[in-house]
Formats: sequence, structure tokens, C-alpha cells
Amino acid sequence: MSLQGVFRVALLAFLPVSEVRGALPYGVFVEELPLFLVAPLAFVVNLIPFFLVMGLLPWLVRLFQSFPWFDRLFSWYTTQAQHRFAAYRKYGRWGILLFVGVPLPFTGVWTGTLAAFLVGFGVWEIFPFVAGGAAMATGLVALLVFLGKGL
Repeated sequence: MSLQGVFRVALLAFLPVSEVRGALPYGVFVEELPLFLVAPLAFVVNLIPFFLVMGLLPWLVRLFQSFPWFDRLFSWYTTQAQHRFAAYRKYGRWGILLFVGVPLPFTGVWTGTLAAFLVGFGVWEIFPFVAGGAAMATGLVALLVFLGKGL
């Protein structure tokens, strides 16, 4: 077990292209780290983007809305996102939990948090559901890795 391997697993868990879906298999099969170490590490690191998106995005939007072209673009994009994610608003926070929890491409913490922000959920209103979805995805991927390791 190497510190570099643990760092690479953490980096994969953080990146929007891989998140826990890539970090767990990589950590167990490539770095040969124990699943009981990789799963909690990937889960915790995977939640960091939630705080980055929900903390920085409102500030960045306010900063750039002073530019008329950005304000028009952001208003258009927000309207499109609200239509696209209307089902998640309809199903409320549980829709975000399922969206984040299903371990498919582009359905992780990064995308779920962005959708929650654009639809208008508050930080503490949605955090338990994003974290629950991340836990669900971590559990499902860990189960698949565990079953795959036994083959």
C-alpha cells in the first residue's frame, strides 16, 4: 500500500469524469488497496465537489452577472436546466438522491449538485440527499468490485 496510490484514488474520486465509479475499481484492482480503505476514502473525497459547487458557484454567478451577455446566457441556461431537471424538482430531493446514486456516467455528485443549484435547492436542504446518493453509488460500486474481485 503506497501513499501515492491512496492519493491517486482520492484524485479519481474527486474528478467529475470518474468519481467513485472509477476510484473504487482503480484502487482495488490497480493499486491493490483493500476495499475497506478505498470505499470510505472515495466517498468522503467525492463529497468535496458539493461544497465547491454550492459554495463557489453562487459567488461566481453574482460576480459575472454584472456583464449583460453573461446574465442573458446564464438566464437562458438556467431556464433550460430547469426544464431538463423538472422531473427532479417534481420528485424533489429524492430525485436528486436517485440521480446521484445511480452509478452511471454523468450522474454523480458534480452533476447532481449543479442540477440542484440550477433548480434552486438550498445547500443544507439538499446536502443530505446528495450525500445519500453518493453513499448509494459507493455501496453499489463497492458491491460490484467485491463480487468482481471474487471471480
